[in-house]
Parts: sequence; C-alpha cells; structure tokens
Amino acid sequence: MVGFMASIAEQPSSSSPQSHTSLNIRDDSTDCPQPSYVTVNGLEFDTSCGVDILYPEVGNQVQPSMPWCMDLCSWYQPVCYGVTYYTQNQTCSLKGLGVNSTFFSTTDSDNVNVNSALANVTQMAPLDTSCPYQNNSIIESSRGMPFHILCDQDMGGYGDYFPWGVTNRPHTDTMMECMELCAQAHPLCVGVSWNADLTAGYGNCYLKNSQNGVPFTPSSYVTHSGLVQMPVTNSCSTSDPKQLTSNGKTFNVTCFEARAGSNNFTSVYSANITGCVDECAAYDGPESCLAVFYDNTCADGFDNCYLLNATGTQTVPRNCTYAELASGNPSGSSPSPSPSTSAVPSTSTEPSPGASSSDSSSGGSSSKAWIAGPVVGVVAAVAIAFAGFLWWRRRQQPYEEENKFVPVNQGKQMGSPDLHELPRYPVSEMAASEPRHELPTD
Repeated sequence: MVGFMASIAEQPSSSSPQSHTSLNIRDDSTDCPQPSYVTVNGLEFDTSCGVDILYPEVGNQVQPSMPWCMDLCSWYQPVCYGVTYYTQNQTCSLKGLGVNSTFFSTTDSDNVNVNSALANVTQMAPLDTSCPYQNNSIIESSRGMPFHILCDQDMGGYGDYFPWGVTNRPHTDTMMECMELCAQAHPLCVGVSWNADLTAGYGNCYLKNSQNGVPFTPSSYVTHSGLVQMPVTNSCSTSDPKQLTSNGKTFNVTCFEARAGSNNFTSVYSANITGCVDECAAYDGPESCLAVFYDNTCADGFDNCYLLNATGTQTVPRNCTYAELASGNPSGSSPSPSPSTSAVPSTSTEPSPGASSSDSSSGGSSSKAWIAGPVVGVVAAVAIAFAGFLWWRRRQQPYEEENKFVPVNQGKQMGSPDLHELPRYPVSEMAASEPRHELPTD
C-alpha cells in the first residue's frame, strides 16, 4: 500500500482522462464481479476478488465501482492492461504493460477492501495494419456517409468526442466498423481515426467532431483516418411547395417550424425534404408515421430526417422543415412509393423577426431547442445500435453483468427523463488538459 500511495502522489492529475458521467446501466450490486467482466466496448477481464496487484500504475482515478474502473481501463492512455480497485476510497489504480498474476499480493494485510482484474492480452494484439482502402479515395458507409480516406495519417488537432449515449471509446476490428459508428453518431461526427495496431489501447476508434486540424504521419504507431465529406442538403425556402404528395398521402410542409412534445421513432439520411417525406410515406413498420422533421443543417447527426409518431405543438422557429400528414393512412403501406409531387405554390412561414440569424441558418447549439423532441428517439436508436454492435463484439461471452445503453439524462445516473422534456445534451468533450488525440507522440 505504501508504493501505491506514493505513485498517487507522483501522478499529475492532468495526465489522466476526464472523469465521465455514464449513460449506461452497470450492475454494481457486487464490488467484484466474478469470475469475469466484459467492458462496454468488449474488453474481457478476469477478476480476482480480495487481491492486490503490486505493480506500478500508469494512472489512477476515483471511480464509483470496479466495473467502472475496468471500463476506464479499456480506453485509458497510457495503455492499461489491468486494474486494482480500492473499495474504501473508490480509487481505481490502472496498471500498464507487463502486469500479470505473478504480481498478485499474498499478504493478507494488503488484500483488505481491494479487488483486481487483468485484461485479456490476446485481445490487445495488433490488427491488420495495412490501409484497407486506397489513399485519397472516397468510401461510403452503409448509410451513405462519404469519407475521404487518409492512409497512415492521424488527425492531430481534431476534436475527439463521445456521442450522446456513449461513455467509452469504442473498439472495432475494421476501419469500416469505425466509420459506421461515426455515421450513427449524434451530434454529428465529422471524421474518424482508427488505430490499427492498438498502440493506443483497446478503444481504438476515435470519433471526431471537428475538422480544424492538420493530418500528420506518425512514425511509432499505425493509424488510418477518414474525413467526412458532407453532402449538400437543401434548405427550406419560399420556393418550396406548401404540400407534397407521396404514395397516395398528402403532407403539409412548413419552413422553419419547430415542435414541442414531438417524438421520433427512427431517423434516416435525406438530401431534401422531398426524400424525407417519401421515407415517411413508404414506412411500413409497426409505428404510425404522422410527420417528419428535416434538419437542414445535419448538426445533430448524419441521419437528418426524423420520422415522428407524435407531432406535438408548434414552438419557436428553427432551421428545420416540418411536414405533417394531412390525408392518407398513417400506417405502413407499400414499400415502393411513387415520388413526391408538389401541389400548391409555397406560402410557408419565414423566420419571425425575433429569431436570430443563428437560429435560422446555423446548425450549432441553438438547434437543440427544436430537436429536443426528435432526439429522444434518436438517442434511443443510436443507443440500441451501439449496444447491439458492442454485444456482437463480445462474441457472446457469458458473464453475469450486462451493460446496455439507455437514453437517460446526463445529469442522472439511472432512470429516463420524460420523453417530451428531454434537456439539451452537451457534447462530451475530452478534457482540455489532455492531448486531443491520445495516441503516443513521436
């Protein structure tokens, strides 16, 4: 314990990742999960209850439970291969390369209120480090999100972030899987860096929310990057039709109309409001598509067409387009609709004089006010997609504790807010004191 306390004193607090608030439900019913634990991003740990590890640490943080401690280890920098969790003061001691069971303490006095775990080192083996695509090519995700491929380049100065509902850096076996996660992310993800050799740890998929940086070629690790080339979307204007007809259904279209109390059940990408209406008209699932929100800016995610099963009420103008079903059966019908057609020249409402220019033309933080209703369903959809993907990544490894993403308020640890009262979600930025990209520096 003396060595442990000394190492805490020597570890500057600024070198550790920012403590994070989880949106995931963890089973903390036991201080030491037995006999194993799988982190949210899929790293397996063998746990040893009532055992200390007498090995130098690479960092430490206060964490509310041992599962949180192991989750932190899965994406910590420098690379973490094991943990010791001291239950009395909730300190998570992170162990580096070389730690193994030979460093377990055999002294009873060292093993009071302490539990340890070792990561599965076979999962830390380098992946195929060759660039999976041609350099400078444009590769699309399954959702159609285009990425400009930069082989053997890291994205220095670009913003690492955690999307809504994600609290651990993801692990993917392929660059495409990393790009798929970016395409699903809310708010908008604009790039990825994929650390193929796992030099930066098991969490090797770095999602970006900024392109204000300079790519560079590292010499001590292998990373391939992809910058999102956002397609042009059509903003709402007075030249747009007042009504659209698709698949035998008529929708009333209004520019710059936000809604309070609305709720979406899914979202897709669309280049314009016409395509978004077509998606609603063609929907043949269990929900009733009553209206759509079309985010003209894509600020809250690449999937910018939100299908609504509750319309709510009109509220302050924002930079979006709203189309509500006026006639036709709201339930699902033919999966191959006829294209939308306009019916009446537009007399749609322009932004009120009181609305700022940033409200009507920017996709920044102001957009959260109008998107608050639709985002509830989006966060749930993203959470389910991420959870399903990461569950698959675990390869059906049995263990006692399950971790599932749920759309909960970031200010709370458990429970879900009312669907119509979802607060504005902050972007989970990385700590300012850390390097923006946590790979080793040359």
